[in-house]
Amino acid sequence: MAKYPQWSYSQSRANMFDECLRKYYFHYYAAHNGWSEKLGSDEQIHAYRLKQLRNFYLLFGDLAHRMCESALRQWEESQTAPRQAFLLEQIRKLLNEAYIQSQDVEAWINNPKYHTMLSEIYYGDDTLNSRIATIKQRQEECIRHLYDTLTWKEVTRRDMKILEIEKWDTMILFDTKVYVKMDLLYRKPDGTVVIVDWKTGREDDFSDQLYLYASYVQEKYNMPLDKIQIRVEYLVTGEHKEYRITTEDIGKVEQSIGRYIEEMKSCLDDDYYNRPKPESFFTPMPSQRKCKDCNFREICEFRAV
Repeated sequence: MAKYPQWSYSQSRANMFDECLRKYYFHYYAAHNGWSEKLGSDEQIHAYRLKQLRNFYLLFGDLAHRMCESALRQWEESQTAPRQAFLLEQIRKLLNEAYIQSQDVEAWINNPKYHTMLSEIYYGDDTLNSRIATIKQRQEECIRHLYDTLTWKEVTRRDMKILEIEKWDTMILFDTKVYVKMDLLYRKPDGTVVIVDWKTGREDDFSDQLYLYASYVQEKYNMPLDKIQIRVEYLVTGEHKEYRITTEDIGKVEQSIGRYIEEMKSCLDDDYYNRPKPESFFTPMPSQRKCKDCNFREICEFRAV
């Protein structure tokens, strides 16, 4: 097993790099090999365990994406769709299971990768009840709106071709492996391909990551940019927004990724092995907003909460 993690880039990595360098260090370096008592030190095992914590909002977002994926795959295979009541029942069941599992701290300690522990329960956060209430409302809205979205109405027509559903892939930029995973990609009869991003949060939640997806589609499918469309579906409200992509958009996002890669590599003592500089180099950026949901509060002396 490698002493240091494999080097790669993703949008989530860039987001954490911006959020707090100490959190970035804990997540990508301190937790490495912490899944094994033979390979990891006590500190690595502890950091790895905390890395596996899930908060309610992120868990719900993941489950909502799984429900969309399940509905799309069933349609792709049989041209039938799961009942809304069934999807709602499944997402409620999985949320309840996560809550129940989170009561068993010992089971999570022994198997953190495959036993859910909600950070709100682990840390005893006072936001728990309000988050549960918010998610109860959102889950009903998301499931209710799914079949009314423009995407669902289009993709269930017989002349549409689904190309990818939640498929992990990579592309190479600046000699770096860049991870790509689109929620949905499909082709219209006129040859236009649509990149769909499901959102379960606020309506201003747009990421440059979607331009990166367009770059990937352009390269993999040999598609001109004027035949690529980005659509963001806001499941909570049932609204959507569409975007066309220009060469300038692609250039800007690739330049941004290049800057991130350069800055991330400046935090390394050896960029061939991805060996990080000492922990003290990764400057903590404490704030009430950032620290209240940080998985690593327990081991960070600079936490603001």
